[in-house]
Amino acid sequence: MRIPVRAVIGVLFFLCLFSSPPAHSQVTPPQLIQLNPFLTQQARFTNVQYTLYPSGFDLAIPLIETGNIMAGPLAVHPHFGVAQSYTDNVFRADTTFGGRKSDWYQTLAPGLQLQLPFMSRYKLVADYRSNIERYSTESSQDVEDYTLATNLLAEYPGGLSVKLLEELRNGHDYRGAATATGVAEPNKFFTTSYGGEAQFASQMFVRARFKSIRWEFIGPNAGPRDGTSFGDINTRNRLEHYASFAVGGRVAPKSYVFLEGWTSRQLYEINKELDSTVTVVSLGSTWEATGKTTGNFALGWQGRQYDRASVTRGSGTFSGLYFNGYITWKPQEQTQVNWGLYRRTNETVLGGTRFFISTGTTLDVGHSFTEKWRGTLQLVYDHDTYSDPIFAEGKSLQRKDNYLTLGAGLWYQIQPWLGTRATYTYGERMSNFNSVEYTSSVLMLSAQAQF
Repeated sequence: MRIPVRAVIGVLFFLCLFSSPPAHSQVTPPQLIQLNPFLTQQARFTNVQYTLYPSGFDLAIPLIETGNIMAGPLAVHPHFGVAQSYTDNVFRADTTFGGRKSDWYQTLAPGLQLQLPFMSRYKLVADYRSNIERYSTESSQDVEDYTLATNLLAEYPGGLSVKLLEELRNGHDYRGAATATGVAEPNKFFTTSYGGEAQFASQMFVRARFKSIRWEFIGPNAGPRDGTSFGDINTRNRLEHYASFAVGGRVAPKSYVFLEGWTSRQLYEINKELDSTVTVVSLGSTWEATGKTTGNFALGWQGRQYDRASVTRGSGTFSGLYFNGYITWKPQEQTQVNWGLYRRTNETVLGGTRFFISTGTTLDVGHSFTEKWRGTLQLVYDHDTYSDPIFAEGKSLQRKDNYLTLGAGLWYQIQPWLGTRATYTYGERMSNFNSVEYTSSVLMLSAQAQF
């Protein structure tokens, strides 16, 4: 299925301009202001540079909670982002490949979210997001990304909840990412995802999840369907299945500890040497211990087994430590801290290897100085170790990469429904192979409207 992105943009932009609420509804509800006058009024739901990759058990659409456009019981939330950015390294390349090239690029990000509650315990959510980038000089880097998703949420008496998800995405490999092999233009893909979750959280905790993701790589880099041309990215076409089951108990009014086992299966259309199964067993917890702290964390063991032996793709097994989780901390009304940790195995595009292990952490800090001004800081660190030695630059080594991202932003709230921000992001890849190292800086000025 393909969505005509340009046609949808016009419709959504029309909604943003002409479906805005009356003046009295462009105010954050009083009960929300009382809860947090600094954070609830920020119109910061924007698609500019939103995450493009579907992942694992992610089954929930981020809900827009403010805004008063209603059509009967249907809540309508149009939103729109626009940005002007500058990067000093478009291709995230070192001087080995012709030096750095800088460029300006513009971003349009129209979106629309619909929320329909019905029968007291159900909510149907439909969500469209897009991120359309146009480069001033390097037009080969232009992209049109979108996500079209539907969520059915159900809350039953006694602690039972159900989620169902259907999602379509057009995305691309970020420049400088481990899978970004495209030179003439970014690698582009189309994914379809289906999933569901049933959870019971009372005295006991029981949760079952499933999800399937089909990846199809598209565009000039895809090559013929037989995968005979060197570098064809359609050799990455695959089907991923995920399933998990967790059982545990309550240890506090809003806190649970549980044992979880999950598995994933990767089935490739062409590159059958990469067919594999991942198995994880972990001890996890989810909590809301106080009004200031929430979190979810799992620690355990993970293994990856490939179906076929290979003379060209390296190791066929992996076994090691697994962890994944996040903590949200609100030390005061004006401040929020989000901290995440992870360790997992990933798909690789590097010849002679079958996977790489990522270990990393993310840290986001937001602080509202006043009801109008807000500042943010971001830190991301990721260490990647590839499964087998490769030969390059006259040496044979097991490749190891370190990614560092540092960011800072300043937000100004013009109206409760309209905000602007200025951000600076520094990115760097350090490696034991000099030719893949790079640094980049991105300056962005954006505005976002949310209703």
